[in-house]
Parts: sequence; C-alpha cells; structure tokens
Amino acid sequence: MAGLAGMRCDERPGRVLGRGGVMARNVAAALVAGLLVAGCAVDSPTLQSSLVMRSGYDPLSCPEVVAKFKAAEARMKELAALMEKSGNPIANALAYDTEYATARANKRYAEQAAEKKGCDLAAKPPATQTPPQPPPAPAAQPDGKKQ
Repeated sequence: MAGLAGMRCDERPGRVLGRGGVMARNVAAALVAGLLVAGCAVDSPTLQSSLVMRSGYDPLSCPEVVAKFKAAEARMKELAALMEKSGNPIANALAYDTEYATARANKRYAEQAAEKKGCDLAAKPPATQTPPQPPPAPAAQPDGKKQ
C-alpha cells in the first residue's frame, strides 16, 4: 500500500480510465449480462406469475374470460409488431419484454381458466353497453334571450 500513496486515482494499477479501459469493459460486461438475464427471464413462469395473479381469473364469468383472452392476444400482436418494426433486440428487451411477458401470462391464465370452466374462446366477447348520452343543452341566443 505504501507504493500507491503518492499516485493519483487515475494512475492506480488495474484501473485504466478512458477508451477501452478496464472500467469500460466491466460496465459493458455487466450490461450484456443484464440483458441476457432479462431476455431469459421473459420466458420464466416465475416471472409471469409475479406479473399476473392467476387467481384473478377464478371469479370471472366465461364472457369476461374470453374478453381478457382476446385483449391479451391483441396486445401480444401489437407488441410483436412494434418489436418487429424496431428491429433492435436490445431496445426490444428494454422497452417491450416485460409488457409482452405480462400479456402472454394474461393470455395463458385466461386460457387455463377457460379450459377449467368449459368456456369457448372462439366466442365473441360481450359488447360493452355505453350509457345513454344526455341531450345537448340548448344553445343560447346571441342577444342572451331564451325562446
């Protein structure tokens, strides 16, 4: 340690700063390792079960399960199109993987609930009823008088 006392921080052995240095390589290696782990985690059932509660599908009726299944399927297609459009696997991993894993877990759990309950996933989900719109307010006359 006595030999290092008179050195500046950037002169320490083993710590090379700047282009191609040890620190830059360590950061790059950590980033690559993180992306590889993140890519593998997307297919993990443990991750999917932590993103979506399987028991959330138990109280749903068949039409609700079908609607959840269709929504998850549509979201997966949308995300797949975005990932294809991007063409950058690193950007896809950072931007879309977690949401894609969530949609896939929702689809899987809806499929399992439909099978358990005997629902037909090919059926159309029920149309949502829109509340009736109130009539528009009468327009005021330019002179401020009512008719």
